[in-house]
Amino acid sequence: MTTRSAASREQDDVSVELVGPVAVVTLRRPPHNLLTEPALRRLADAVESVAHSALAAVICSEGRSFCAGADFRSSEAPDPATGDSFEARTGAFYRQALRIFTSSVPLVAAVQGAAIGAGFGLALACDLRVVGTRGWFQANFVRLGIHPGFALSATLPRAVGPGRAADLLLTGRRVGAEEAFRIGLAELTADEGEERKVAVELATEISSGAPLAVRSTRATLRGRLGEEAQMAMAHELAEQSALAGTADAVEGVTAMLEGRPPRFGGA
Repeated sequence: MTTRSAASREQDDVSVELVGPVAVVTLRRPPHNLLTEPALRRLADAVESVAHSALAAVICSEGRSFCAGADFRSSEAPDPATGDSFEARTGAFYRQALRIFTSSVPLVAAVQGAAIGAGFGLALACDLRVVGTRGWFQANFVRLGIHPGFALSATLPRAVGPGRAADLLLTGRRVGAEEAFRIGLAELTADEGEERKVAVELATEISSGAPLAVRSTRATLRGRLGEEAQMAMAHELAEQSALAGTADAVEGVTAMLEGRPPRFGGA
């Protein structure tokens, strides 16, 4: 049985399916599930809507990528290349991201294909991650000429340690499934096409525990993650806004859209 919020019915890009005690929240913006603020808001709405009907939830997506980041081609998305209303739009985007971080239900991300930028941040907002054999992560912000965002400056060191986080954030390189599992970005791997199934099995196992004990244990493990994410995104927004519209940000986004290596000049 599939249920959708009013906004989801209007846009049809987020769905919620109950599989026993587990809610499966699916982002349906194939092939790459690029995010805008309205899409992220509908995703957060869906996660919040299952808090009283599910004991755990899976965040997954349809298409080639889990989420390949923000949709720079959309008029709804912040554009660091132009700086046009960047601070306001990105601030609104991060307010929706914070709602994922503060979810009261345990979250398992099922990562197939790419999790880039905001998609990487979304995966790390979850408690656990299942990555498919063809899945990969990339914090490519420096290759776009901007500062990292979506609280990755806080969540990535928390997940893999400060040294490895520095490697990934300063180089912007890709991390494949095998390395992601080895360094702690993913807790389980799955065959291609089995990511959702394995994630649902993991979420079902979580839901078999005593609900109050699971909730209190999760609260201890997450600690002040919500507050840390909020503070991180406030700092990231300030840094990103300062860089938005610079020559390097224009070049970085233009090169990404044109599918070529960027040529940065340091200005």
